[in-house]
Amino acid sequence: MGRTFKADNPNLSVAKEILQRANQPLNPTQFYQWAVELGLADKLTYSGKTPNATFGAYIYMDLKNNPNTIFEIVQIKPKLLIKLKEQNIQINNSNKLEQSTQKEKSHFNERDLHPLLVNFVFSNENFYAYAKTIFHEKSKNSSKGTDKWLYPDIVGVNFEYDDFDNAVSQFITRYDKLPIKIYSFELKKELTVANFRESYFQAVSNSSWANEGYLVAASIDTTDEELTNLMKRSNQSFGIGVIHLNIEEPAQSEILLSAQFKQKLDYTVMNELADKNPNFKDFLKTIHDFEPKQEHRYKGEFDKVLNEEEMENYKKEKKMK
Repeated sequence: MGRTFKADNPNLSVAKEILQRANQPLNPTQFYQWAVELGLADKLTYSGKTPNATFGAYIYMDLKNNPNTIFEIVQIKPKLLIKLKEQNIQINNSNKLEQSTQKEKSHFNERDLHPLLVNFVFSNENFYAYAKTIFHEKSKNSSKGTDKWLYPDIVGVNFEYDDFDNAVSQFITRYDKLPIKIYSFELKKELTVANFRESYFQAVSNSSWANEGYLVAASIDTTDEELTNLMKRSNQSFGIGVIHLNIEEPAQSEILLSAQFKQKLDYTVMNELADKNPNFKDFLKTIHDFEPKQEHRYKGEFDKVLNEEEMENYKKEKKMK
């Protein structure tokens, strides 16, 4: 996207209309949701798996590369905010709004995000996975913090054969590749340039045993070029994917970078995890016993997938909205 965008670009025209109708500065990551809510998303001319990030990037790159841009940055911290040059908007109110939002976010912790991720991986076509929280505190104690980065926050499993006839499923399990896909997830409230490396390598450390590993965060500024370049380089080198968790609509969370699939599971690490943590041991046992045709028997052994009403009540309880 390293090019100058014309002022009459239809995507930027949509962004202009959004700002006019919103009458308030917006962060680049907010524009796509506004487009959806205002019925303007159909006017966007780009395509891709991450429309939220792509739309924000169009606006950010126009600001950066177009000397005649119609946009103006009115705040950088705590979050980048953009308005139209022609708009006369008092930024003080927006500052207070941003500070209030940041304060509200501090009321919940990383583990509070688990039900949102569980909802996403259960409903998203890239996963369709059952998920389970791994409670680190239930693990056997190790000296000198040697297991600090051993345990993932959440593990998940997709049963790839659950749509087949029983006879075919039995044939696959005996003669074909392992008919499941196992995931590992590390959750953070926020990813920034300052904390990305430590967070990413924590995910590398505790997800290396799985078919796919992901680093997940509720706040990622996808318009920060230094951060996005860090994410891309790390993903290319180590294969851990990155997910931007959408607190407002968990099912609309975005896979910013896909994980590299590993055919072979690391049974040595899995054995250590099972030996030290009862949650992980139970997870493996559930996978072994699971019957796709009778999945209701096993739902209680995974984290509950909240319905829409339950999710809204949960977010209110945790002060996420």
